[in-house]
Amino acid sequence: MPIEGELIVRLDRDGRHLRRVTVRVTRPTAAARVLTGRSAVNAAATVPLLYSLCGHAQGAAAASALAAAGARDVRGHPACHDDAVLLESVQDTFRHLLIDGPDAMGGAPCAAPVAAARAAIAPYLRATCGSTAVGDAGAKHALALHVSGIAAEAIFGMPVAQWRALNGAEALLTWCAGGRTVVASALAGIFADEPMLGRSAVPPMPPARPDALLEIVVPAMRGDAAFERAPTWAGTPVETGALPRMRDDHLVADVQRRFGNAVGTRMVARLAELAAQIEELSGTATGPVSPSRIQAIALGDGEGLAAVETARGLLLHRARVRAERVVDYQIVAPTEWNFHPEGALPRGLEGLELDDDVHLSRAARLAVHALDPCVGSRIEVGHA
Repeated sequence: MPIEGELIVRLDRDGRHLRRVTVRVTRPTAAARVLTGRSAVNAAATVPLLYSLCGHAQGAAAASALAAAGARDVRGHPACHDDAVLLESVQDTFRHLLIDGPDAMGGAPCAAPVAAARAAIAPYLRATCGSTAVGDAGAKHALALHVSGIAAEAIFGMPVAQWRALNGAEALLTWCAGGRTVVASALAGIFADEPMLGRSAVPPMPPARPDALLEIVVPAMRGDAAFERAPTWAGTPVETGALPRMRDDHLVADVQRRFGNAVGTRMVARLAELAAQIEELSGTATGPVSPSRIQAIALGDGEGLAAVETARGLLLHRARVRAERVVDYQIVAPTEWNFHPEGALPRGLEGLELDDDVHLSRAARLAVHALDPCVGSRIEVGHA
């Protein structure tokens, strides 16, 4: 029973000029209606079924939020949940780069490597904590070697560690020009023809640390009825996802300085994060150890918050529980952050100048793809 919905992007142009961009997500905010009155255990099992993507992240968020609210029987092993979220993110990024990316650019999908990566990861995602150990270092290393080999051939065109060693924007552009993979070729075209496409001054989401969540996010979730549909950070739309998370990566930072928060930069951030995740799985990461992707915060009086970093960005669940039953529930998905009506997509497209509707629609599809909604999208073009 997934909660279906659609992202509708309306582009109103006047001659060559794009005057206005209207963004609307039609997915209902049905979590409270669907979950209220259920037992906490039943709610934890139901939440992943409401969403067709990121089921493991949704499940981890539900279990964590309900446990933080004091529900007794929903506590999963945190390391298991964290590994599942990591592997799901890797899997999603393969699809994002090799199927959704070519589709947004009017090309043919590169499905075989995506299927190979999914087949390799699937047994680990099915594993239960304490049996087939997703968290076992040897198993993770073997899986990482397998996935790394697929990524090296299909995405990076070289060993992952070699790609990670690219020392700046110029080295990246040289890699793109080599065209060893469909991803490299796609980026070469973007940087050559549309390097500033989707460039936005909307700020990146600050790190979602517990103190910031408690001070800024929780009061808004409790008090702002519109927050679920149009979340803000201290009243300001922000961008979530790989680009904010990878802002301190040397390569991403150099590309960002050169091109800003644009489509190409977001794609580079996804590549850099995928490479870092593969290194994390293999135990060869040289940078700081990533914190848990899942934060659970007890808010007191039967209320709990979970914040999960998914492939697309920050996912929030807030639960209130009484006598092991849900009395209120909120879910704020990354799509609602990144496709805020005043957020990165409209701010990045407004003012665009293109000669015809076909090129305008293609540019909008690329900008939407780079921000990666978790629902289907539709582009509409109107004329003043």
